[in-house]
Amino acid sequence: MRCFLLFSVLLATFCNASYDYYRLPSAVRPQHYNLRIMTHLEEASRQFFTGDVEIQIHVLQSTGNITLHAGAHLNIVKNGTRLKRIKPDCHELIDIRDIERNFRNDFYILHLDADLQRGQRFLLRLQFWGRLGRSMTGYYASSYEDNCSKKFMSVTQFEPADARSAFPCFDEPALKATFNITLGHHSKYNALSNMPINQKIPICERKNWVWSIFKQTELMSTYLVAYSINDFKGYASRTKKYQLSFTTWSRSSAIKQCRYAAEIGPRILSYFEDMFDIEYPLPKMDLLAVPDFNAGAMENWGLITFREASLFYDETDSSDLDRQHVANIIAHEVAHQWFGNLVTMEWWNDLWLNEGFATYMATLVMEKICRKWHAYEEESLDNVLAVLNTDGYCNTRPIHQAVNRASQITELFDAITYRKGAVIIRMMHMLIGDVAFRRGLNCYLVKHAFGNARQEDLWHALTEAAHQCGSIVEDVDVQTMMDTWTLQKGIPLINVQRQYDMRTATITQRRYLIQIANLDQPATDESCWLVPISYATDCLSNFVATESRAFLRCTEQHEALPLKLQDLPGENEWLILNVQVATPYRVNYDITNWELIIKSLLSKDFKRIHVMNRAQLIDDSMAFAWSGLLPYEMAVELLSYLRHEPDYMPWRAALDQLNAIYRIVRQTKQFPEFQQFMQYLLEPIYGQLGGMHKDTEGHHHVAHKALITKWACRLKQEDCVEHALRYYHRWLICDEPDETNPVPQNLRSVVYCTAIRHGDDEDWNFLWQRYRNTGVASEQRQILLALGCSHKVSLLERYLNIIYHEKSFIRKQDASQIFGAIVRNHVGFHITKDFFLHKFKLLNAYYHSNTRELVGMFIQIAQQTSCAMGYRQLMVFINTHQELQQRSGRSLRRALEQVKLNMRWRQKQMEEFVCILGKRN
Repeated sequence: MRCFLLFSVLLATFCNASYDYYRLPSAVRPQHYNLRIMTHLEEASRQFFTGDVEIQIHVLQSTGNITLHAGAHLNIVKNGTRLKRIKPDCHELIDIRDIERNFRNDFYILHLDADLQRGQRFLLRLQFWGRLGRSMTGYYASSYEDNCSKKFMSVTQFEPADARSAFPCFDEPALKATFNITLGHHSKYNALSNMPINQKIPICERKNWVWSIFKQTELMSTYLVAYSINDFKGYASRTKKYQLSFTTWSRSSAIKQCRYAAEIGPRILSYFEDMFDIEYPLPKMDLLAVPDFNAGAMENWGLITFREASLFYDETDSSDLDRQHVANIIAHEVAHQWFGNLVTMEWWNDLWLNEGFATYMATLVMEKICRKWHAYEEESLDNVLAVLNTDGYCNTRPIHQAVNRASQITELFDAITYRKGAVIIRMMHMLIGDVAFRRGLNCYLVKHAFGNARQEDLWHALTEAAHQCGSIVEDVDVQTMMDTWTLQKGIPLINVQRQYDMRTATITQRRYLIQIANLDQPATDESCWLVPISYATDCLSNFVATESRAFLRCTEQHEALPLKLQDLPGENEWLILNVQVATPYRVNYDITNWELIIKSLLSKDFKRIHVMNRAQLIDDSMAFAWSGLLPYEMAVELLSYLRHEPDYMPWRAALDQLNAIYRIVRQTKQFPEFQQFMQYLLEPIYGQLGGMHKDTEGHHHVAHKALITKWACRLKQEDCVEHALRYYHRWLICDEPDETNPVPQNLRSVVYCTAIRHGDDEDWNFLWQRYRNTGVASEQRQILLALGCSHKVSLLERYLNIIYHEKSFIRKQDASQIFGAIVRNHVGFHITKDFFLHKFKLLNAYYHSNTRELVGMFIQIAQQTSCAMGYRQLMVFINTHQELQQRSGRSLRRALEQVKLNMRWRQKQMEEFVCILGKRN
C-alpha cells in the first residue's frame, strides 16, 4: 500500500510538472481565431491596446492541459479566460484548475480538471491588454511629423515570434489557422489588415469610434498576421485583374513618393503569377510605408510593410540606384506571397526556403522589369561572392540549421539564409533547366498550398519534374545532391592539377577555409559535396553552356572521390571551371594554368572569358593570396588587367577584396604605397565613366560609376575631390538649398561624404540642417551616412551623442547604419569602439536589449580590428557580457575569428603585398 501511495504521489508530481520544452506540445491544434483589438493612440504618454481572442481548438491526443504562447509583457485577464467544449446542441463550460505562465518560453498553460479527449473541439476565449511598444517588434506605435504636427500610427511586426506579444496564440509557423480580425479605433483613422474590410459599425459606448471588421483570411501562420491603425493616404494602382485592389499607403505629405511603387508593384505581382502559373489568392494587396520600421520590409500576407526608404522614390532627389533598390525590395516581398505565405516552412530550420527563394525570384523578375539594370547576372554574382567570402570561416553554419530555442531564430536571418539560399537555388535552376524548374515549383506550390513544407518536399517536386523533362538521369535525384549543400556548413575548394602532356586534369575537393594553413587548430574536416563541374577552354570558350559535364562525387562514407577530365586542350591553352559561376565554390589551378589565364586577361581578347568568370578569377586569386595559397605576385599581376576592364562585375569583385586590405593598410605607414597603386589601377576606368561629371545621356552604368568615384575620392584622387567639393559649395551658397540642389542625384552619396570628410563644422552643420528639413527618405539616409565621414573628432563625438540621445531626431532604425558608417571611417573607428565598449549599458537600453542590433555593432568593430590590443579588448567585452554569448555565440565567435585573420594577414602577408606594390609603383 505504501508503494502504491508513493507511486501516486510521484505520478501526480510528474503530471503537474511544468512543461519546459521550447516547442509547443502537439496535443491540440488551432483551427480558427476570432481576434478583436481596440487601439488607443490619442495620448502620447499612454498608448495601449485591449483585446479578446476566441480560438477554435481541435484535440489531436488526450491531454490534461492546453499550452499556447503569450509574451512576457502581454497582460491576460485571468478571470476573463474561458474554455468551452463545442457540442451540436450547446457549448459545455470546462473547469480550469490552474493557470501557469512560463516566461522562459512565453508559455501560457491552462491546467484542467479533466482530460480533453482526442477528436473533441473547444473554444478558448481570453481577454488581454498591453502597451504599444517602441522597440519596432510586436504591436507598436510609430510617430512622425505631418503638416507641422506630431502624429502616431500603430503597426505590427510579428516575424519571427512576436505575434504572442500582441495576442495569445499558437505562435509556430506550422500551426496555421484562419483569422477573423476586428479592429476598434477612432473614426478619424484608417484600419488595415491582411484582408479587405467587410463592414464598419459604430461602437455604441464610445463616441466617434468604430469597429472595422475584416473578411476572413486564408489558412496562415501567426507571424504573417498584420494590422495597422493610421491616418495615411492611399495611392490606388491600376491592375490587370479588375477584382484585385492594389493600394500603396503612406503619411499624406509623402504620398507622391509612392507613385513608383504603385506603378511597379502590380507589374511584379503579375510577373510572379505568370512565373508560378498560380494566381495571387487574396482579393487585395496593400503596401504600407512605416516611419519607424527596423527591417527593410515584411511580407505579411496582403499587407506588406516597408521602411520608408525601401518604398519611397522621389524623381527629383532619389537616385537610379534608389529606384532599383525599391523595385528589388518589392519583388522580394511579393515573391514571399507564394514562397512563405501560400507555402510556409514547417519550422524555422528551413527559413531559407522562404528567404532564399524570395531573394532569387526577385532577381528573375528584376531582369524582366528593366534589362539595363543587368539584375540577374549582377545580383547572382553579388550573392555568390558574398557566400564565398562569408562561408569560408570556421564559425559558419549549414543553410538548414537546427533551432533548439526561440532566441536562436533571429540569428538565422543572415547571409547564409538569404544569399547562400538564393545561390544554391540558382545552381539547381541552371542544372535542371528552366522548364523543369518552373514545372517543379508549380507542383510544389500546388501540392502544399495553404500548408507547410520541408526542403525534402521541394527536392521531390524538382526531381519528378527533371525526370519528366529528361534534364537529369533517372538514377540521380535532386535531394542526394542538394543535401550536401544544405546539411553541412561551408563551401568546397576545388583543386585543378593539369597533366599537360596527357591533356588531362585531376580535380579534387576539400572544404575551403580562409586561413587553412595558419589557424591555431586546423580543421580535420571531412566535408564532401556533390559538385556539378562545368568548364570552358581557350579553344572552345563556350561560356553559354552552363550544364555540368561531370560531377565530383562522394563515397557512401562521405569521402571525396577525385575526378579525371579527359581530352583537354594543349599546354598553351587555359582551362576555366564553373561557367558563369553557376555553383558556389572556389577554384585553385596549378601555377601554369594561372599563368595562361593571366596572359589571356592581359591580352586584347580578354572578353572571350565571360564577365562573371572574370570576376570569379579576381575574387579567387585575391582570396588565395590572402590565405597564402597563391603568391601575391600572381594575384596582383592578374589584378592589373583591370586597367582595360570596362565592366562592373570584375571591378566589384576586385574592390570587395581590396577593401579587406584597405581596412588594415590604412592604419599603417605603408598606406601611401597602396594608395598610389590604387590610383594607378583606377585611372583609366575613372576617365571612361566620365569621372565626376553628370551622366546626362545615361551612357554609364550607375552602380559602376558610383563605385569607382567613391573609391577615387576616398583615395584622394585630385579630380574627384575637386569636383565633389565644387558641387557641394554650389549647394552651400544656394539661397534656398532645400528647394535647389545642384549635386547630381547619382553622385550625391560620393559628393556628400567627400565634402564632409574634407570639410569643417560649417559644412557638417549645413548638411545636418538639410537632413532636418527634407522629407525624402532616400535623401535622409544618404545624408545620415555622409555625416559619419567627418575626420573631425569633435563632430563625430557630437554625432554619436545625437544618435543615442533619448529624444534624438534620428530614428532608431537608422542608428546602427550610421554607427557602421562612423566605424568604417578610420578616424571614427577608435571613437565608436570606445563608445561601444564604455557605453554599452546605454546602448543596451536604447535597443531594448535587441541582441541582433548589438551583436551587429560588435561585428562591424571586429571587421576593422587588426591588432592584438583590439582583440584583447573585444575578448574582455565578450567575457563580461555572457548574455550576448548565450544568444548569439556563433556570430560573436565568427567576429573574433575575423579579427584573428586580420591580425595574421597584417603580420604575415602585408609585407609581401606592399613590397610587390612598391615594385609596380
